[in-house]
Amino acid sequence: MRFHDLRHAYATWLVTDGVPINLVQRVMGHGQASTTLNRYTHTPDDYAARVLEAFDGSAASLLPPAAETQSVDGLDGPEDDL
Repeated sequence: MRFHDLRHAYATWLVTDGVPINLVQRVMGHGQASTTLNRYTHTPDDYAARVLEAFDGSAASLLPPAAETQSVDGLDGPEDDL
């Protein structure tokens, strides 16, 4: 392993831990974020699992638990004349 390989690993760790790319760019001393993304970050082995986990978690948070759903009894019934 070379010292420069540590820079690649560091950039990858920062990005995969959710540090915004513009901050990683500054820390790495790159003039453009594309340099950081295209040359210094690498896809981790568990990338696909992380993406699926992110989507599963966000989709689940959009739906209320079944016990908290409001009843629609009485709505739009004959007594609801507008």
